[in-house]
Amino acid sequence: MAVTPSERISRRPVAECLHIALSWRFCQRGERTILCSRGSRAIPTDTAILLHTFLAICLGALVGLERQVAQEESAGEKDFPGVRTFAFVALGGALAVLGARELGPWMGVSLFLAITVFLVLRYFYDASQRQDPGYTTEMASVCTFAVGVLAQSEKLLIATVITIVMVALLRSKRVLHRTAELLSPGDMEALIRFLVIIIVVWPLLPDQPIDPDGPLSVLRPRDVWRMVALISAVSFAGYVVARLRASQSGYLVMGLLGGMVSSTAATFAYARAERSSADSRSLEFLVLLAVATSFLRVGVVLAVIGPVLLFRSPVWFALLGMSVVTFLAALVRHRPTDERAPIHGFENPLTLRFALTFAAAYALVLVLVAAAQDYTGLSGIYATTAIAALVGADAPSLSLTRLAVDGVLTLETASSGVIVVAIAATVGKIGILATLARTPFALRVGTTLLVTCAAGGAFLYTSLR
Repeated sequence: MAVTPSERISRRPVAECLHIALSWRFCQRGERTILCSRGSRAIPTDTAILLHTFLAICLGALVGLERQVAQEESAGEKDFPGVRTFAFVALGGALAVLGARELGPWMGVSLFLAITVFLVLRYFYDASQRQDPGYTTEMASVCTFAVGVLAQSEKLLIATVITIVMVALLRSKRVLHRTAELLSPGDMEALIRFLVIIIVVWPLLPDQPIDPDGPLSVLRPRDVWRMVALISAVSFAGYVVARLRASQSGYLVMGLLGGMVSSTAATFAYARAERSSADSRSLEFLVLLAVATSFLRVGVVLAVIGPVLLFRSPVWFALLGMSVVTFLAALVRHRPTDERAPIHGFENPLTLRFALTFAAAYALVLVLVAAAQDYTGLSGIYATTAIAALVGADAPSLSLTRLAVDGVLTLETASSGVIVVAIAATVGKIGILATLARTPFALRVGTTLLVTCAAGGAFLYTSLR
């Protein structure tokens, strides 16, 4: 169909505008990041300024949207500013930058003081109307003003990330408050002490071998403490989530969290509880879920310390396979009849005793495995790690990974060693059950764990061929 000249003229601006909009991108001009079109042609200055202002308004509106949703959830108990108010606050920040550029810094300061006075007056008004007005929204407003300043100053990525973090913090009120309620003063003291030790002690530790030419050449104090921090952080995360979900979780969640905190500690706790429990089937299920999760936990830790070992060797397949076998066996043979899992507390892993014990175990296994590599070969490596794994898989698996990353061990040797560790750790849990639990319970769970060991043996045989 023919297009008349008048139609061609009327359509051309639309096509050009669409082409320009689709070709916008960020490009570098010295130290500044500006908007450019295809061919590195800079977007006109006024258009770029308006786009930055528009982004500032959108980011402010996002914060306001969260506050408006929170107001609806409060059923009228709170009176939060909404989308438009926060959009205007962010716009105020953008205008402060523009005013400071054109008229001087006093313009930006004046806008900031005006918004601050408004927020202070609003806070006093809310305090006179309510007993507990809170000041989170006011602080969020000040931060939104700063986001507008950053966006207008062409710090677009920083402004966007800060806004997302703000919204996440605002939406996490219930979780954060519940965490504060459930963590005891002792838990907080342990967390603070641990953070102080990590922040103060870790940077001061040397990152060079203690004895570069001797048997301790593989031992670096900073590396040892890094492993302590990693294991403690993973265990504490599981501990906190377990405390949060203890009263409202089923067997699956509690079993998984038990394995995340410490499958050995979970096995101890459930084996002791079984001696005085009338429903041992539920405890069987929890033990097996904790063991299944422990294999995945080892995989996550290895992915952080030595992803080359996890993804360039069959160890990930073996850990996943042993976890799946254990989980399926638990569902088939040990599924509980009750809907809610029994509650069992775990010890806070952020203790100085735990940190020093794990540091000593990791350092000892690291030195012994390196010595076995020099003097006894593969049999000594596997025997050392297997014996260490009887009381826990973390120290020997991390030692093998560290030595593989440093080139002391080959990937094949370290991979097979991690599988040996997983099997030996499972055997250790069978020993715990035989020692602490009643015989029928230990036999039922132990038989299932032997199936897990058999699966691990099959994966080990495959990796060694």
